[in-house]
Amino acid sequence: MPMVEVRMLGRFEIYVDDQLVSGQIGRSKKLKHLAEYLILNHDRAVPNDEIIEALWPGQESKNPRNALKILVHRLRMTLAAGGAPEDMEFIIARQRSCRWNPALDCIYDFEHFEALCTAGLSGRASEETARVRLLDACKRYRGRFLSDAGGELWASGPEIRMHTYYLRAVHRLIEILRGRGQFDQIIALCRDALEIDQMDESINRELIFALAESGRNQEAIQHYNQITELYYNQLGVQPSEELRGLYHRIAAVERKVGADIDSICADLRESDTQPGAFVCPYEIFKDIYRLEARSLARYGGRAFIGLLTVTDNRVCQPESRVLAKVMERLIESARMSLRRGDMIARYSPAQIVVMLPTVTYEMGQMVCERLTRNFKRENPAMNVAISYNLRPMEPPRASDKEEYHM
Repeated sequence: MPMVEVRMLGRFEIYVDDQLVSGQIGRSKKLKHLAEYLILNHDRAVPNDEIIEALWPGQESKNPRNALKILVHRLRMTLAAGGAPEDMEFIIARQRSCRWNPALDCIYDFEHFEALCTAGLSGRASEETARVRLLDACKRYRGRFLSDAGGELWASGPEIRMHTYYLRAVHRLIEILRGRGQFDQIIALCRDALEIDQMDESINRELIFALAESGRNQEAIQHYNQITELYYNQLGVQPSEELRGLYHRIAAVERKVGADIDSICADLRESDTQPGAFVCPYEIFKDIYRLEARSLARYGGRAFIGLLTVTDNRVCQPESRVLAKVMERLIESARMSLRRGDMIARYSPAQIVVMLPTVTYEMGQMVCERLTRNFKRENPAMNVAISYNLRPMEPPRASDKEEYHM
């Protein structure tokens, strides 16, 4: 009997003796959902009324059973046209039910995946057994369960269960590999996981930690900056305090004990000689702000903070797909419009802050007006509005007199 392999982790595919036979099914949403639903419930005969409600939820039809009968026939013909043997019976249709043929010699990837996870996560499994089983499971998880199902309710429960299994498997593997000092394997594992779920903060945190433990601090910092931008664009939030704390610890490692003054100066020297203002993450902006405020308290002078906010014509935040491009161009336009001693950071999904040292309030207003004017001139097709607010920097109140001790 031919071997049938069903893949439902990631894209839905059916193979017969290693030949893909389901390539044409995806052209019809209903056809694909019928096959998926029957396979998901392959251990039982599914009542026709249940199938009709799953495929046509809440829809009125003059003859739903006839529509289902036609769909079953089309599915059989499509699989045969894809290369399956003509005498191979995939679906058993009865008067009141349909069933994926239990007599088929069939392998289901989602069941194999669950079995591997269950064995690997069992408290009875040895560490090595867990490692082997869970590595195998993670390799088989090619993507979320029925990622092309379009959010159907009947697929959401299994999808959540499978993804929870996957995340548990990844974290257990990280625990095992960390104990063995195998950080390169952790990095590869995390990168694969982030291809599937790039927003998962715990995996992003583990990747950054593993990069740092491997001595790849610059890569760790670069990844932190990338996910900070991603969280701003997609979720409108900053990374958690725990992740920000990890970033600061890694950045501190770059300071080497016993370095000579020349090597320190070389490390501090700016390698990027691009013109315009200094662009940095908001966490760094805060530290520089506090240092500048202390300097103002000691030596006097003036500095202002400007907040630029992007809105659409309804005075609302633009859609995320539009906002990401707008903010990228706004930051670049502001960088080129400001001096090298000025500073820019992204504060929120639709806002940037700028630090303007040694300016008066009137000059600060002129600068913000110039920023908005330049952006509009450079991006006439972007239908957004930019407003700004300006506030003076407030020096901290010193409780004790500062002095140098000789």
